[in-house]
Amino acid sequence: MNYVRSFILNFLIVFFIDRMAPGVEIQSFEQVPNIGADILFSLIVGFLNASIFFFLVILELDVTKLRLAIFSFVISFGAFIAIAIIPFGVRVVNPWGVIIGGGVVFAVSFFTNFLEWKHYKQPM
Repeated sequence: MNYVRSFILNFLIVFFIDRMAPGVEIQSFEQVPNIGADILFSLIVGFLNASIFFFLVILELDVTKLRLAIFSFVISFGAFIAIAIIPFGVRVVNPWGVIIGGGVVFAVSFFTNFLEWKHYKQPM
C-alpha cells in the first residue's frame, strides 16, 4: 500500500464515520449541512493517520506494532474527543460517537500503517 492509497482510505473512513456513526453529527448552517467542516476534519485526520509510519521513519524511531497502535490510537480517539470538546461543524453528541468513531478510525489507521510497514520491510 502506498501513501496515496493510505491517505485516501483514511480520509474516506473518517468522512464515512462523520456521516454514519451514531453520536456524531454534522451541524447545519441554516438547515444546510456544513460540508466544508466535515471535509476539512476528514482531510486533517486522514493526513495524520496516513503519515504515522512515515513520521516514525523520519524521526528514526524503531517501528513496532505497539508504536503504530499507540500513535494510531492517540490520533484517532484524540480527534473525536477534540470535536466533542470544540465542535467546528462536526461534533460528537454522546460517548458512542467517540467510542465507535475513534474505534473504527483507529482500526483502519493501524491497518494501513501496518501494511506500509510490511511493504517497507520487504527486501527489494
